[in-house]
Amino acid sequence: MANQFNALEIIKIAMNVEKEGENFYKRCVEVNSEPEVKKVFKELQEDEQEHYKYFKRLLKIFDEEDKSITRDYLYEQEVNNYLKALVDTKVFPTDDKITDDIAHNLQEAIEVGIKAEKNSLLLYAELIDIEEDKNTIEALEKLIIEEKRHLIKLESLKSQI
Repeated sequence: MANQFNALEIIKIAMNVEKEGENFYKRCVEVNSEPEVKKVFKELQEDEQEHYKYFKRLLKIFDEEDKSITRDYLYEQEVNNYLKALVDTKVFPTDDKITDDIAHNLQEAIEVGIKAEKNSLLLYAELIDIEEDKNTIEALEKLIIEEKRHLIKLESLKSQI
């Protein structure tokens, strides 16, 4: 594999980050009892889920536009793990025990969310710098706007506790 990611690999990386975010925020919803806190984490979870679906649709568009290039390798678990390891951003915790421990501590969950959203912003900004495909750049730019909104939400929640 080349040093530079292709558009499809970038989309898969983004999908992995969004799925991890969805899982993290879902766990935060499950373990917190304050209605306002649950509401914020639920909104974040749903946003991450929508972002994942957005990238999945974009991946489908790529598949439909150019049938000459095989993309089957992107769906293999080993390649998926490889792409995650290449980036190794640790944007969101992926270990269930660690996630549970964090989710049970509201302050820590908010801090992890803030750090993860900042890391997502940095990752997507870096990916834009190396990407050439207009559709992928546009998708990443939209996602950056969303991640900034998440950051503001979490900072606001942090100021309330």
